[in-house]
Amino acid sequence: MYGVSAAAVALPDTALHLRVTGATLAWVLTAYAAGVGVGAVTAGRLADSRGSRPVLIAAATLLIAGAVLCAVAPTLAAVVTGRVLLAVGSGSVIVTALTSTAQLPAGRRPAALAAFGACLAGFSATAPLAGAIAAHLSWRAALVLPVLSVAAVPLCWPLTAHVPRRGRVDWPAAGLLAVVAAGLLLTAQHAAGQAGVRTTVIGTVTTAAAAASLAIRQRAHPDGLLGRRILSAGWFRRAAATGASVYAGLFAVLNAAPHLLTRQGHGTVGIGLLLLPGAVVGAGLAWTTARLAGRLPAGRALAAVSLLQAAALCYAAADPRTWPVAAASTVAFTASAVVQTLLTAQTTTYTAVDVRGGAIGLLSLVFFLGGGCGAALCSALWQASGPTTALTVIAVLPAVGAVVVWPTRHGDRWMG
Repeated sequence: MYGVSAAAVALPDTALHLRVTGATLAWVLTAYAAGVGVGAVTAGRLADSRGSRPVLIAAATLLIAGAVLCAVAPTLAAVVTGRVLLAVGSGSVIVTALTSTAQLPAGRRPAALAAFGACLAGFSATAPLAGAIAAHLSWRAALVLPVLSVAAVPLCWPLTAHVPRRGRVDWPAAGLLAVVAAGLLLTAQHAAGQAGVRTTVIGTVTTAAAAASLAIRQRAHPDGLLGRRILSAGWFRRAAATGASVYAGLFAVLNAAPHLLTRQGHGTVGIGLLLLPGAVVGAGLAWTTARLAGRLPAGRALAAVSLLQAAALCYAAADPRTWPVAAASTVAFTASAVVQTLLTAQTTTYTAVDVRGGAIGLLSLVFFLGGGCGAALCSALWQASGPTTALTVIAVLPAVGAVVVWPTRHGDRWMG
């Protein structure tokens, strides 16, 4: 979240110092969002085949290298390269933490996942404020905030392990996946910004060609980067759809809330402070839900938080004043943290140990892609019809996610 919503605060200063246009500047956020997802998938597969310890070392190295490059980069291309390194490192840390947590004994797993969910909600809610404070120091400081993930390395280290080599990572598939992810996000952002037809067509064709190549490679190597056992599972498709819809609502709120609150006279730091209570509430609810996961029926729990997010978005659409918007933001932070936590717990139930990291990585990729597309859709609808229509339409997505996840067997319990 610090890499997307916090960095967005610094984009005007970034454009001024690097002398670039708004359309080109979109790569600062697009490259990061795509890099996190692709880094998560690759790190997940590496954790399955090599163990989580070498992945965590590589992630810390990438984070530091990316921060240094962004700090001295003289051009936009160098900044984007640094952001990609930061993104891959951040995605790797996330998946390493989740994979290591998923490997814990059942008795220790609820507390660890509860802590992860609380941290996720807290960082989501504090990202705008952190970005505003960092941007007052320097636009570069706001862009390198993801390097704070290095602080999690010592905490994750005792949970990591090195395993004997088993299988390999399909690096060409990882490259194609990166093109597909970046293409999807960039095409969505250009469409939201009403870019020219030529730009949209080129982006769509490039993305489609990369996706077709990836599908052909996946057919030739069914147990490669995108594991056949994962993609063919019904529970995974339902989890991916629900998580993507909830993250779409989260990113839409992160996109809409600053605009709505600015209209009411709040400054950048003031907006961050208004959203800060959401960190406390979201962290507390995410912690409580994860600790109760062993008693919760699967489909109903996920459907409940998805419907709650849909209702909060509708409330903000009907009454876009300060406190309804802040309440919708709090619900979005909470829902995303709860969904991430519970679906990670579900992954431990349905996947074998040798593909667990890959499954968690794929879910993370889908979540971030859903979030990026949700923000783009919100922006496009906002420009065409205003905030009420935009938030109302976005509210449909988590509602659909609730319907999709409902068939999950109600008798299932997580981490029991």
